[in-house]
Amino acid sequence: MPVAIAERVGTALIDAGSQGVVTAVHELARGPRRRTHETVRGYFPADEPARARQAVHHALGALGDPTLARATIHWRELDTQLWEIDWREHFQPVLAGRSLVVVPPWNRTRYQGRQRVVIHPGMAFGTGQHETTLSCLEAIERLASGRVTSALDVGTGTGVLAIALAKLGVRRVLAIDTDAQALDAAAENVRRNRLAGRITLSGDALDHAAADAQRHPLVVANIYVDALVALAPILAKQVAPAGHLVTSGVLRAQQGRLRRAFAPPLWKVRGVIRRGSWMTTIFERRR
Repeated sequence: MPVAIAERVGTALIDAGSQGVVTAVHELARGPRRRTHETVRGYFPADEPARARQAVHHALGALGDPTLARATIHWRELDTQLWEIDWREHFQPVLAGRSLVVVPPWNRTRYQGRQRVVIHPGMAFGTGQHETTLSCLEAIERLASGRVTSALDVGTGTGVLAIALAKLGVRRVLAIDTDAQALDAAAENVRRNRLAGRITLSGDALDHAAADAQRHPLVVANIYVDALVALAPILAKQVAPAGHLVTSGVLRAQQGRLRRAFAPPLWKVRGVIRRGSWMTTIFERRR
């Protein structure tokens, strides 16, 4: 299916009862080798297969996207051992930038010169495997330092970016997400990384969660372009003057909308990371 709807499909599978989601990018054989399609894989208990199939079809239909009518759905039954092998093989260590490595809890390897960010894939997005997450990790590595006293992570998912910010030296991180399952996953991962004292999780909407907080030198928002555009005035209030906003979850074709929402004189583009069809943009707040 097109990459533009893959994450929405993953969310729909989780809502339908999937115990986890894996996305795998496929490149088209013809034309420019540009990543355009993804396979989304969910995992459902085998005791009620008919109910699972019905729930998946209902969840996908509720998205109302006509491109899903052409999507192919395959079902395969796995026994417990194969489920574990199949699930784990997709979550290999991810080297991000020069100083980070994202690893699952079962990986005990030490990586010379790299901070381990331990993430259980579970029932939320963000393992470092996806282009948007990896690019965000690279961007915040450039920007975070001992001088960044606080940061805000909007749409935290598994908490991977919030945890990485803390590992990079940010003293206080506020991570928000309105999805209860994502917050549960993030809380577990924060505990795994022993960062409960430095990362605050909130289930409130952005305007409420950060209403009384001071502005942050660094804000990261790896969310859909529609949400970024809608939240632009609120995000502007959260970034300190001369601070930076990292945006992702934006396709190349959507970059124009993003630039119009975060335009001069308030914003200036300080960098763009292109990976596949996805764009991660670093904005500086000018005043």
